[in-house]
Amino acid sequence: MKIALKTNERKINNIGITKDTLSERGGLSFINRYIDSLGLFEKIEKRFGHLRKSSKGKDISEIVRQIMAFCMDGSSHALSRFDELKKDPGYASVLERSMDELISTAMAKRFFAKFNGTIYMGFRSILNDMFVWRLKEEKPDHIVLHLDTMVLNNDDAKKREGVKPTYKDVCGFQPLQINWGPYIIDMHFRSGEKHSNHGNDAREAVARVVRLIRNQYSKNIPIILSADSGFLSEENLEYFEERLKISYIVTGKLYQSIYSTFEEQKNCASDTIAGEHASWVCYDFKSKLDSWKKNRRTILSSMVSNDDQYIMQGIRDSVMYTNLGNNELLDSEFIKLQHENLLSINGIVKLAHRNGEEELNHRSIKDFMGSEHLPFNRFGMNGAYYTIMVMSHFLMEAFRKDVLVGILPNRCYPTTLRRQIIDIAVKFVKSSRNIIMKATQAVSDRISIETIWLRCNCQPVFD
Repeated sequence: MKIALKTNERKINNIGITKDTLSERGGLSFINRYIDSLGLFEKIEKRFGHLRKSSKGKDISEIVRQIMAFCMDGSSHALSRFDELKKDPGYASVLERSMDELISTAMAKRFFAKFNGTIYMGFRSILNDMFVWRLKEEKPDHIVLHLDTMVLNNDDAKKREGVKPTYKDVCGFQPLQINWGPYIIDMHFRSGEKHSNHGNDAREAVARVVRLIRNQYSKNIPIILSADSGFLSEENLEYFEERLKISYIVTGKLYQSIYSTFEEQKNCASDTIAGEHASWVCYDFKSKLDSWKKNRRTILSSMVSNDDQYIMQGIRDSVMYTNLGNNELLDSEFIKLQHENLLSINGIVKLAHRNGEEELNHRSIKDFMGSEHLPFNRFGMNGAYYTIMVMSHFLMEAFRKDVLVGILPNRCYPTTLRRQIIDIAVKFVKSSRNIIMKATQAVSDRISIETIWLRCNCQPVFD
């Protein structure tokens, strides 16, 4: 029997074109307003304004502002996208600019072409200033830094300057980075063949950050540096402890000499540590590698269970070296702050296990970039492009913490923020010489637009 369907009165019968100014990236307005209010672009103009060769051209800070908006939008990662956006009045309204003020693809390329050699390194000092700003905002009583390298896979672009074989068996770049929580606070852009402990790069980067903390935040705040086995050398450990006066936890490779020393110290302290999915037995003793001059505190960690499955001891072992609990002067600062737990086996192992969690920063910046492929043939241009990406990622994380608290989770990937906050449909209306951005009631209820608008109009923090 044939069933008669009722006519849907809301069925679309035709299509048309509206002259209203609309945008599907309305949330970019909030981030742009937040960044504008910080005073960051004035700082960028002071540092790089000399790159502008003609008074007829756009300010360097304005170009960087639009490139950062492009990075945060993330809807496309091709530079040709700038030409598409230049034809979109809705996008111009989101950026609070006229269509004539939007930059083109050719203009973006000319901007990056200005970065010959190491000129892009000037962005590094601005990134460091952003780190000091977050320290003063979040006011930690101790600081845990994470030192690591990250491979950017550009295997299909071997003719680009700096694209060299990496330890991951792909060709690409391998920047050296220091993280603090969700922020990349220092970055040294490098070619792919430069391993973790290449030259003095690691020591100089750590010294740079420690000086910033001591000079611009606190002279006495305890600092812990966490790093993987790629940075393990007695020269590094002595430099961190004796020159920089900081604590460290560095994982190492498992050599037979470690087990031999452990066997000789049968009465060493031990502790059982239970995690959400696994548990470990950890042994605390002193050891040194064959070429080291002195013994250092060593913690041998042996996984005994994983997801309720027991593991034979010795199969999933790891070793870490630290001066926590072994340097009276440095330890006293933790004791004053009632952080004695950080000097215990349990505290040290948990800090070391955060190395794995810090890998989330690598996943986060790659998610933010959308593609690991960098667009230019010249090394300096790619250095500038990646550094602006890192700065944009930093600002998005700061925006999440300052503006989106209680609206988004404490930690989420950029894609989540883009889908939840940036990708909202808005309409721009002119009324009595005012421009009003309107969204639907459903969107307003979901993300509290009025709250976000009030929070993103903050006070300047950069001179």
